[in-house]
Amino acid sequence: MKAITPEAPVVEIRRAIKQFRTPEGQRIAALAGIDLSVGAREFVTLLGPSGCGKTTLLRTISGFEALDEGSIHIQGREMNRIPPHARPVNTVFQSYALFPHLSVGENVGYGLSVRGVPKRERQQRVGEALEMVGMNGLQQRSPGQLSGGQQQRVALARAIINRPALLLLDEPLSALDRHLRQTMQRELKSLQNELGIAFVFVTHDQEEALTMSDRIVVLNGGHIQQQGKPTEIYDRPVNAFVAEFIGESNRFRGTLEAGDGGLGRLRLADDEPLVLRRPAQSATGELQVMLRPEQFCVHPPCADRYASLKGRLTAKAFVGRDLEIILETRGGQPIKAALRGHDGQTLAGRELGDEVALWYAIDAPHVIAA
Repeated sequence: MKAITPEAPVVEIRRAIKQFRTPEGQRIAALAGIDLSVGAREFVTLLGPSGCGKTTLLRTISGFEALDEGSIHIQGREMNRIPPHARPVNTVFQSYALFPHLSVGENVGYGLSVRGVPKRERQQRVGEALEMVGMNGLQQRSPGQLSGGQQQRVALARAIINRPALLLLDEPLSALDRHLRQTMQRELKSLQNELGIAFVFVTHDQEEALTMSDRIVVLNGGHIQQQGKPTEIYDRPVNAFVAEFIGESNRFRGTLEAGDGGLGRLRLADDEPLVLRRPAQSATGELQVMLRPEQFCVHPPCADRYASLKGRLTAKAFVGRDLEIILETRGGQPIKAALRGHDGQTLAGRELGDEVALWYAIDAPHVIAA
């Protein structure tokens, strides 16, 4: 067996292919040749829309689904023919899957009981696991006497008590309200740091992924669209799907014309040009670029490094501390902006239909694939 260091992968997935047959007799590729590795202490999030393959990938790691082709190695050992109970992984499911007729302590210690761990050791480890998730003192309660957040903690304690090399989490926070979800996000990340093991987390919630992950793997149609640190995924999406799925974006398509001083002008249909730093990989021609709503302002700090786009104010709404507005350019391009502080106050009193100028840094537009 390979030595597992913080830099070595605890999981290696090679050319993973999994297909399912539909009731109509067609075959759909849930995984279409996935290659992925997970570091020994890494928090990796599989992110994507329903049907993208993220849960199928998780289930193949755990052993609940078998690959049609490819291989899965955990701690250097091939797992393709190893049943779920014999793999050094544990899974926390969306439903928590607690036994209603067992107490909290019995639920947490169930796996140890099946393995024949002596009662004294079992009780000690149950207490340690419950203390880790903030549930010590509640061993005698039944699952029905717990809140949703408490049940989630019990499911976590049951998963970590066997000291797995890898913890798999299949949308475990989706049933919780927003405030409790945010609390559990922080606690999960803290727990992962304390345990020092790898987490593979499945979600369709982009905010959750950006908050918790060391690395995000964006899937769609059984393929990995992009993987990287949250800031890389958000700031530099490689294609239109990632740009749209991660956060909100304004996309502009036009013909790039060369300008002076390393600048370019993206000529939009029936509109004034969008000025940007000319990308090194593009000379001139058709191009698509992205600007995030928060990259706009009303009062540019340095006019010579900023450019503007003008449009008619068509909508505005207060969202927390931000004023969200939508402009429509002369060519019919909608632009969404999220403005804070003085910028938001400036436009708060403007009427729908007013002409407004939004400014952005010329280094901000990011080129994306069509």
